[in-house]
Amino acid sequence: MSILKRIKESFNRFLERSAKANKESYGSGVPDCCKMNNQVSRSK
Repeated sequence: MSILKRIKESFNRFLERSAKANKESYGSGVPDCCKMNNQVSRSK
């Protein structure tokens, strides 16, 4: 296996672990601050 493939796989595992930790800490929903600042303008 080439070094680049090993680095890529290692980085992907790191991202998966980070995503899992974030989901456990913060949940899987949209943060309140994102909902609060959502300004939808409808021009019709």
